[in-house]
Amino acid sequence: MKKTWIIAVAVCAAVLFTACGKSAKNTESVANTVTESTAPSSESTGEASQEAPGNGAEFKILAGTVKKVGDNLEDMTVESGGKEMTFDLSGTVVETSYALEPEVQVSVIYKGEISGSDATNAKPVLVLDGQENMKVQEVTGSVMDQAMSTFTIKTESGEEIGFIKDNCEGLDTDVLGTATDDSNGSGAMIKVTYVTVDYDAGSKTNFPLRVEAAK
Repeated sequence: MKKTWIIAVAVCAAVLFTACGKSAKNTESVANTVTESTAPSSESTGEASQEAPGNGAEFKILAGTVKKVGDNLEDMTVESGGKEMTFDLSGTVVETSYALEPEVQVSVIYKGEISGSDATNAKPVLVLDGQENMKVQEVTGSVMDQAMSTFTIKTESGEEIGFIKDNCEGLDTDVLGTATDDSNGSGAMIKVTYVTVDYDAGSKTNFPLRVEAAK
């Protein structure tokens, strides 16, 4: 599967977005800093995986240190909890601040199971900067804006939350609806399963794992 990579440069307070849907194929990248999530964080297990509650439970998180990266980012070996696991990165979206290389801290969001050091049955869907308090979250709201690389929803409480348009589940459908005004809002009610990356500069970016119509 074709692998691509996102490059974004953050200079002071100015933030630049890149197009969505990039899969692993980079030599360097700078952190995307777009939207801020106010959802509470949880303590990381620091072990092989972190189960998330609710419908997002199929997505799991592995926090670890990169030990080896294959040619053209075909695969990656990560050490976590004293074990080394090798992941096939085919079709995996990689959104890290810097190029994947040994000793870089990463968070791997994956589906499936890891058995000991065997990650054969674990399919990574997203590789992000290493986070101590990352968890899978869910939020429901109406689509109030959508651009080429981002979309924003408004919750029932009036909170506005923005997301990067990665190659997540559901975005290849018309789940975001058709814009009804100049703001590109459609009013469509959706549920987003996502994770958040906190960057050193204090900014945060929300990465969707699944977008679906709210029931």
